[in-house]
Amino acid sequence: VDYKTEDFAASSRSGKEIKGSNIIATIPNAKAKRTIMIGAHYDRVAAGSGAIDNASGSAAVLELLRAFKANPAKNVVIVAGFWDQEEVGLVGSREFVKKGSLPNVYINFDVYGAGDTIWLWTADENAEFAKNFSKTAAANKFGFLVSKEYPPSDHRSFAVPGVEAFSFSLGPASEAASIIKVLKGEQIDPANFPKVLQTIHTPNDTTDKIDANAVVKSLAVVEAAIRTLDK
Repeated sequence: VDYKTEDFAASSRSGKEIKGSNIIATIPNAKAKRTIMIGAHYDRVAAGSGAIDNASGSAAVLELLRAFKANPAKNVVIVAGFWDQEEVGLVGSREFVKKGSLPNVYINFDVYGAGDTIWLWTADENAEFAKNFSKTAAANKFGFLVSKEYPPSDHRSFAVPGVEAFSFSLGPASEAASIIKVLKGEQIDPANFPKVLQTIHTPNDTTDKIDANAVVKSLAVVEAAIRTLDK
């Protein structure tokens, strides 16, 4: 797959210069009418090895690139973005968006390493893609959740006019519900505090937390949902 790197330098809120490099890969299509972009941040915090957050998301995007390379889309260009400096404020993806040349659809992957439930964020739960994903997941008997509540990630950078933005995570069903309560500021039983929030950004974020079989099984559902946009 053809790819390029795009270096950037940006200022943080404190005025500190932040440098990084995004990686952009493309599966071209001369007949394409639209562009679908899939993406994930590849940077990590210092603690742990960043397996769940977010080598898992980057691996998901690579797997989808492989699938679309083997069986190309008919009417869309597939572009992948691997974002740098997400952990300090979504910097890499924001810098990409500032440059223009935006996709029609952006689909993000963050914290996608294990679990039995695919969690889709959408600003509009009635969006065609959200409905198509729900139908696809149900048909494949894979757990799913669609909601407007969702942790911050690079999908926020693409919440601009002309772009439909979405984001996927993979995790246990019970934890997704608990995370939504945390995001809403609701009190939850400490015994039920989501394990993923005790894993990411800590020394516990290591490769033994990854369930590769669950990831691969879930990506078949996600790929099928993305292909419904190829029209």
